[in-house]
Amino acid sequence: MEKNATKGFLFIITATVLWAFAGPLAKYLFSLGISPTDLVQARVTYSCMILIAVFGLFHREGLKIDTADIGYFALLGIGGFALVQYTYFYAISKLDIGIAICLQYTAPAMIVIYSALFLKEKIALRTILAILLALIGCFLVIGAYDADWTNLNWAGIVVALLSAVVFAFYTIYGEKGLKKYPAWTVFFYVVLFATLFWNIIHPPFVLVGQGWSWEVWTGILGVAIFGTLIPFALFFLALKHLDPIRLTVTSTLEPIFATIVAFVALGEALSFWQICGGSFIITSVILMATKKQE
Repeated sequence: MEKNATKGFLFIITATVLWAFAGPLAKYLFSLGISPTDLVQARVTYSCMILIAVFGLFHREGLKIDTADIGYFALLGIGGFALVQYTYFYAISKLDIGIAICLQYTAPAMIVIYSALFLKEKIALRTILAILLALIGCFLVIGAYDADWTNLNWAGIVVALLSAVVFAFYTIYGEKGLKKYPAWTVFFYVVLFATLFWNIIHPPFVLVGQGWSWEVWTGILGVAIFGTLIPFALFFLALKHLDPIRLTVTSTLEPIFATIVAFVALGEALSFWQICGGSFIITSVILMATKKQE
C-alpha cells in the first residue's frame, strides 16, 4: 500500500479524539475501585475477542504470518502494547490526568533522540521546532503551570515517563512490522500477545467476581472499544502512512480534545494560556503536515 499522508493524519487525529474521551472514563473507573491492572486486562481481552470474531468471520487470510516473526509480534505485543497500556493507566491513577498525558507526550522527543544517536539521522530544524512547540503546548493546555510539582506522586511521574519511553519504542518497532504486513494483521497479533500476557500474569476472572454494576461494565466495555480497539487500530493504520515523529507529534492533539471535552461537557473555562498552548500544538502539527514525507 502506497503512503498517503492525508489518510495518516486523519487516522491519528481520529484516534486522539477517542483517547481524549477514554482517559477521563478510565479515571472515573479508578475512582470506583477498579485497578489499572484489571482495566488493562479487560480492555485488551475484550478487544482481542472482538478481533478474533471479525478475523474468523471475514478476514482469515489476514491471520497468516511467517513463524519466524512470532518473536517480533510477541515483543511488540508484550513489551510495547501491553506495557504502554499499563504504564499509562497506572500514571493517570496516581497523577492528575493532564500531567500524566503531558509527561507521556515527551515520546516525540525521545524518538528524535533515538533517531539521532542510534540511526544517525539528521534531524531537521523544522522537526525540532515542532517538537518543542508540541511539548510547550501540552504543558500549557493541561494547565501544568498551576500544578504543585513538589507534591506529586513520584512513582506516578516515573511510570508516566516510562510510558513515554514505551510509546516511543512501540511506535518505532511497530513501523518495522508494517513494512511486511498489513496494519490489521500487525494489530491483531499485537493485541493477541498482549492478551495472552495479561491473562497469564493476572487471573482472568477477577473482575467478574467483584459484583460490579452494569454501568461499570458498560464503562469498561467503552474503554475497550473506544479507548483501545478503534483508536489503536487507527494508530497502526496511520503508522502505515506516517513516520514515527510525524505520528507522535500529531498525537499531542489529544490534550486539546480533552480540554474541549471538559469545556463542552463540564463547562470548564479556557484560560489564555490554554488557548496559547492549543495554538502551539496545532502549529507543530501543521509543521509536520507540511514537512516532506520521509
